[in-house]
Amino acid sequence: MHGRVKVRTTAEQEELKKIERAKKVVQYRAGIDLIFKKRKEGIWDDEIFLMSEQMVLKNPDIYTLWNVRREAFGGIKWSQEDYVEQLKKELILTEHCLRANPKSYSVWHQRCWVNDHLPEPDWATELSLCAKCLNLDERNFHCWDYRQYVVKKAGIPEDEEFKFSTTKIETNFSNYSSWHYRSLILPKMFPDENGELPIREDKHIEELDLVMNATFTDPNDTSAWFYQRWLLNTRSTSNKTVWGIRMNEARIVIAFNKEVSLNKSNTQLKVDENLIDTEFRSCNAKNYTSVWIATFPENGVNLKRNSVVGVLHDGVDYQLNWSLNDQAWAYKSELPCNQEHNVKHLSTQLENYKQLAEIEPDNKWALLTGIILMKNIDAVKYHATILNDLDTLIRIDKKRSQYYKDLRSKYVIEFMIRHIFADKRIECEISQIVLPCMNLTTLWMERYMSFMEQINLAGNQLGDSLQKLCALQSCVKLSLSSNGIKSLQRFPTLESLRFLSLRDNKLSRLDEILDLVKRNNLTELDIRDNPVSNATDILTQLTMISPELKVFLTSQPGSNIDSSS
Repeated sequence: MHGRVKVRTTAEQEELKKIERAKKVVQYRAGIDLIFKKRKEGIWDDEIFLMSEQMVLKNPDIYTLWNVRREAFGGIKWSQEDYVEQLKKELILTEHCLRANPKSYSVWHQRCWVNDHLPEPDWATELSLCAKCLNLDERNFHCWDYRQYVVKKAGIPEDEEFKFSTTKIETNFSNYSSWHYRSLILPKMFPDENGELPIREDKHIEELDLVMNATFTDPNDTSAWFYQRWLLNTRSTSNKTVWGIRMNEARIVIAFNKEVSLNKSNTQLKVDENLIDTEFRSCNAKNYTSVWIATFPENGVNLKRNSVVGVLHDGVDYQLNWSLNDQAWAYKSELPCNQEHNVKHLSTQLENYKQLAEIEPDNKWALLTGIILMKNIDAVKYHATILNDLDTLIRIDKKRSQYYKDLRSKYVIEFMIRHIFADKRIECEISQIVLPCMNLTTLWMERYMSFMEQINLAGNQLGDSLQKLCALQSCVKLSLSSNGIKSLQRFPTLESLRFLSLRDNKLSRLDEILDLVKRNNLTELDIRDNPVSNATDILTQLTMISPELKVFLTSQPGSNIDSSS
């Protein structure tokens, strides 16, 4: 009808959009081709600047275009005055781009680059820009990172930034970025001299109270809970890097309290004042690990029981003594200890979080915080309660059940190891650890098992932790029965291992069994109640690899290998 506006159909609209998109693609490709052609030929002029500007305004995330612009700044021959003026225009350009996408990595990086090249950056303007962006989106971590850059460059006092983060948190407890920013500032302002707490003890108490108010205000918001986890992250400390050393005529094993890198420049072995040429290797083939081994060549080290043996690591001399029980030279040490801090205050917080857990029984954060508080107050006293609460978390928070199972395993193993070594030195007759049927899903503190000869891990769920067994360098007898193990691909080579039980698992690959026997000098292997035990010619193939190996399969009379049940 005449006089009426034609209403386009959906099909017509889509067709027009398709044509418009195609036109933009052609323009984009033409622009990119022109820019790359000029870049390749080293032609830096106003055209490449103008073309790249138009393109980043449409799509600021194309980092290559920003790279081209930085190259153009160096390629165009400007006077110093024009160069500075162009840099200031670049700041305006980046600000326009941030309006389109305030979370663009490329744009924030370009703004840092521009300020690094300006002779006199206007840091007040940069802080004002940060404030505007954070008012629009207080969780814009790109802007928070940029603010750190500005604060460092401008030399702004940390106490001012501390006040800024406090203001942001008081405005909104749910501002995760503000809490995180606070965790970066506080260690600089209030460092803990002993390195056991994240921050100084008196400030630690104040922050615990602040974050408790936030968690009680909104128990279901995760921001404050994560900050609290950081506050409660205490560290075991030791004034010794080396935990223990064992050495005999064949090799030396060193266990450290932390992961380190060993080489000839930082670690030397001396016997009777003679420097021994030693090639250390890590137990897991990584550059940093906590257990290192060196094997001596035959008749390579002349050792006597009265020999003076020492290891020099990072300038500290560790003297070894002859241990009659171990028939080896040993260095005596103790486990790193957990120092008590703010116990009275933590106990008050624990009571408060118990009340919160009663009010909101399904709030996983209240339960988890209570667990961490109990561990920091007295892990032995609250051990049973901690495990019970972890079982509750496994039940109510099924999405994270594996995390809680692993955490439970770590607490159980640490409890057992500290119990074993309580008031004892490493030279004592602690040659075994028994951890069967404890629902362990991961290994923990395995470095402190590196000198134990008998280790029972049967009846657990350690199929995904076999690679951690590499620390068990002194283990002679190891039981991994009933662990749901499906594969041995990550089972390490253990030079001392002689007796290995893999009974009642889910092993089905013969090639993995054969490889295991090739790499380890076993005398007994129990693989009963595994699918692989029924493999054809398994005994014949094992005999060819290790004729003296005693294998436990099922009762098979007439076998040339002992397969008794």
